[in-house]
Amino acid sequence: MLTYYQFADGALERCDDVKHAAWTRCENPSADDLFHLHQLGLDDDLVNDALDPHEIPRIEQGDGWVYFITRLPGVDDNFNDFTTPIMFALGEHVVTLSRERMGRVWQPFVDRTRIQAPSQTQLFLVMVEAMLRSYQSRVALINRQTRAVTGDVTTLRSRDIATLVEFERKLNDYLDALIPTNVALERTLNTRYKLIKLGEEDQGIVEDLSVDIEQLIARCKSLLRTIQNVRDSFRAVMDTRLNETMRILTVATLALTIPTMLAGLFGMNVDFPFDTHGVMAFWIIVAASIITAIATGYYFLKKR
Repeated sequence: MLTYYQFADGALERCDDVKHAAWTRCENPSADDLFHLHQLGLDDDLVNDALDPHEIPRIEQGDGWVYFITRLPGVDDNFNDFTTPIMFALGEHVVTLSRERMGRVWQPFVDRTRIQAPSQTQLFLVMVEAMLRSYQSRVALINRQTRAVTGDVTTLRSRDIATLVEFERKLNDYLDALIPTNVALERTLNTRYKLIKLGEEDQGIVEDLSVDIEQLIARCKSLLRTIQNVRDSFRAVMDTRLNETMRILTVATLALTIPTMLAGLFGMNVDFPFDTHGVMAFWIIVAASIITAIATGYYFLKKR
């Protein structure tokens, strides 16, 4: 599906054709949409790469277009639940291409974006900033949920560990997207490549975005360490509980060994050197068994 936007007093509004468009938004493209992108001059191979669900972020240049491929978080992708690829093509105007519908990402962006001096570069940088905010909000949510789950390690349950493992997978997926994205973004500052024309103010924005991405990467790594530490602590707690249970069962087995042996001896159909048929003999044997079991259990529990 193709949607066109133009600037009106610094804000984005929809328009009917590509001639007046500052931004062409293409999502879940059909064959006709791909043909239209070909007519605009976009490289077919890079267009196909942008539709690959496992594509990694990078930046390339060719035929008057600059292609910035990255990944966005938090969309319902059948191939990957955590991030999905998106391509920003900068040429005559800005073109975005994604294999999934991005209404939840772009509609708030369209409603809130205001640019004082609209330009292709400014629009691209504002889009990257919106993408970064999306990552920040999701990492902050993971942080809050992780703190809620890990309040007391001794009360963790199996489903809590499963939740932490899911967070770990998600954070690793974010890192796989953010690290190469930051590398690609920093390449725009290299004057040797001359990928995007950046003014002095634009260079400052790119540097700020790069710093923000680095901070977000550090935050993801910190959360991963926290989750791994919690998992290790949970494993240690479970091992301690298992050892304690095995200790108690072993002591109970030892404590019952002597009464079981006495019961086996007096249960044999043989004559004993003393009277075992009296009422007192039964209670003496029972009392001896109980005292022996309690004494044995107390001794081994005391010795731990």
